[in-house]
Amino acid sequence: MKIAPVIHIGGWPGAGKKTVGRCVADRLGGRLIHNHLMLDAARAIYARDTPQSVAMREEVRSLILAHARRLSPEVPIVLTDALADEPAAVPLFQPTLDLARDRGAELHVFALDLSVEENARRLVCPERTGSDKLTDAAVLRDIRARDTLFLPKGAHVIDVTDLSAQDAAVEICTAVEAQHA
Repeated sequence: MKIAPVIHIGGWPGAGKKTVGRCVADRLGGRLIHNHLMLDAARAIYARDTPQSVAMREEVRSLILAHARRLSPEVPIVLTDALADEPAAVPLFQPTLDLARDRGAELHVFALDLSVEENARRLVCPERTGSDKLTDAAVLRDIRARDTLFLPKGAHVIDVTDLSAQDAAVEICTAVEAQHA
């Protein structure tokens, strides 16, 4: 039996991580664990970035990943996250590394990048309205001016400025299938 891969998709807020991740999971018959599963649960109870919110987010992440470890090894797992290249990113990425290791799975890491203009345009799409997702283009521009994307070792950067979510998913699946064959 082949062990299905673990696929991590990172990128800027509004880059399309969840949408692309859903397309990848659907194409591969896998499960999507997007970063807002943890963030939204913690934000429902606590103010953002408070010690209580951070602790709850980690507890929820641990619970979700514990259940992900119980999935059949034939089920691909797709995770998303938005991490800046700073020391705090390493421990936040570690659970992804641990999940792949514990499943004995190959880890494939992708980062979605795009122009600031396209990123700002996508940030205000109707699907993001009413959620706890970032929708303020000025805040995004500040983040992008101040930070760089966290690119774990071996990350494959995909410029999605002119790609649909389906096209980005095809590129990811093609790369994964080529290495996983």
